[in-house]
Amino acid sequence: HAPFREACRAPPGRAKDAEFYAHTDGVVNHAAGLLRAALEPHAPQEVAALFQGGNLFFSEVLGMFEYNNIDVEVASPLGAIFISRAQALVAASTSDPQAAAELQQLEALVREKEWVMRCVWGEETTGIYGDDEDLAKEGAQLLADDVDTAMGDDPVQDQKVATAAMADARIQVSQMTLEQVLKAAWPSLHGTGFFSSVARMNHSCAPNMKIEFPSNSACLTATSILNVAAGEELCISYIDQEADVQTRRRRLLEYGFTCSCSRCLEEDSMALRKAQKRLK
Repeated sequence: HAPFREACRAPPGRAKDAEFYAHTDGVVNHAAGLLRAALEPHAPQEVAALFQGGNLFFSEVLGMFEYNNIDVEVASPLGAIFISRAQALVAASTSDPQAAAELQQLEALVREKEWVMRCVWGEETTGIYGDDEDLAKEGAQLLADDVDTAMGDDPVQDQKVATAAMADARIQVSQMTLEQVLKAAWPSLHGTGFFSSVARMNHSCAPNMKIEFPSNSACLTATSILNVAAGEELCISYIDQEADVQTRRRRLLEYGFTCSCSRCLEEDSMALRKAQKRLK
């Protein structure tokens, strides 16, 4: 564990400079003051003991949570709800004008959702950046990255680029069938959770366990993905295990250690042999 200012991650492209530390300390101190004010009337002696060293204890607790919490991602239930409702309305629409009208409204709603997804759903709206998630893997055809690439220093030109991209997305969505729109991906639901059992599991870039949340429940399930021998330590991967060794090592610095699992040592050895071969 560590104070929150050391444990937290700066936004992409932002260094942990003096301004960042000052802002982070300010947020922690403000939150600690609010917590103390809320608890003190009910347990003054206990609160005094917790805060006898100032706000350091609170900052350490936040830092511990930052190091040990896990990202929770569950599939949105909205897709299945809309598909089920649309199927019922399609079946009834031939003989029921009210069902036909509702079907039109539902179709307009899901088309608008798909257009918004294509235009703006990305890192800035989710707060989940490239190292955490790639929404493109879920089949979402995002235009936000293309727009960002085309942006320059001219606000007028930037507006033209954005407007053209949104218009193109509107055309693409209008050409989709109702079935295609209904089956298009919905944004997953994201959050963080703290599970003591997971917090005690160490990392490996070649893990023998994986963590899942089946059926959108709040219950965590640990499943073995390799044969586990008696007495063998159970390990999970804290990061994207598909990345190369240097990328994995850089991301693990956030957790305060360098991985020396068998996979990392093997990839290090391979990289060294390649480097030596190039020098010959």
